[in-house]
Amino acid sequence: MTDKENSDKEKSGPRLSVDEVTSFDNVDILELCEATRQAILTHEGFNWISPPPEKTLESFWKGVITIPERTLIIARMDGQIAGCCQMVRPPKNNEAGAFRGNLETFFLAPWARGHNLAKTMLQKAEEVARAQGCRTMESHMAADQHAAIAICEWIGMTRWGIKERYAMINDVFVPGYYYSKDLD
Repeated sequence: MTDKENSDKEKSGPRLSVDEVTSFDNVDILELCEATRQAILTHEGFNWISPPPEKTLESFWKGVITIPERTLIIARMDGQIAGCCQMVRPPKNNEAGAFRGNLETFFLAPWARGHNLAKTMLQKAEEVARAQGCRTMESHMAADQHAAIAICEWIGMTRWGIKERYAMINDVFVPGYYYSKDLD
């Protein structure tokens, strides 16, 4: 890159994108697994306390895209996967709960924070939920996931409950917060 191109890139900021995905290539799965590991290590967005083996992560993500009730939304910064979230619909046998979508595995790698990418990802999740006919969007997270809590509240989700024994980390119970937003 020339000095002018570098200067123009610095002024315009990083290239950001958020999209639904239905398949991965080998680079995508490696990048998603690496971003997942980083999120686990910073305790942002997963129930794992320490990163599992690479094959476990690969199998997890490959499995996600095979489940019809799950929509995977990927965030990229300068073309590299930086995080994701899932919009999860209830299974077909839950007709009474078919009106709701649940936001799950929402995270952004530490190196990609501070560019409104997480907000854009949640806005996309809400868009997907509406397009799928959801009338309510729900989410839950550990009470110490301050960034995720702030973003959920920023998009208008309301905390409706607290579970004191939501997770156990290093033999200590961590409370969890439950959020929802009516979409109709």
